Amino acid sequence: MTDHTSPPSDAQADTNAAADRSAQTADGPATEADEPITVLQVEPDARSAELLETFATRLTERVRIRSVERAAAAVDAVEEGVEVDGERVEVDCVVTEQRLPDDDGVGLTGRLREAGHEVPVVFHTTCSGEECEAAAFGAGADAYFEKRSERGRFGSILDRIRTVVDGDREARDLFA
Repeated sequence: MTDHTSPPSDAQADTNAAADRSAQTADGPATEADEPITVLQVEPDARSAELLETFATRLTERVRIRSVERAAAAVDAVEEGVEVDGERVEVDCVVTEQRLPDDDGVGLTGRLREAGHEVPVVFHTTCSGEECEAAAFGAGADAYFEKRSERGRFGSILDRIRTVVDGDREARDLFA
């Protein structure tokens, strides 16, 4: 199933972008929680990948999406970083489909965890049902969203990404 939700209106995008900018400037300089978030999207369907990228661009300035189609490429990207604006940066979060050409999202999550990568993992998948969701969380996923056409769906996904990444950064700071 492909999500056929239309991108937000320009007015909604402008409102959300303004909220992001004000969060960075209200109460002084930007904090670590305001730093950009680099998301690696593991999505074999180009249309689905494009939708998340479009919504991220229109709804927030913080979230930068880079996409790969396969689990093997995802593991490499988490280990080596991804290119953003000409420089290599660390992946802050992985958003994955369950159904991948060379593995599945649960297998990918397990491989990342076994390799010691604690990067947050969010499922955005066509795989529906409690069994899929339980398997994802059992492998170490941080959030699970079924792909469906629903108003506000991509905003919810982006909110969850920001929440899990900010929480991960705070936890790392506590133990640093």
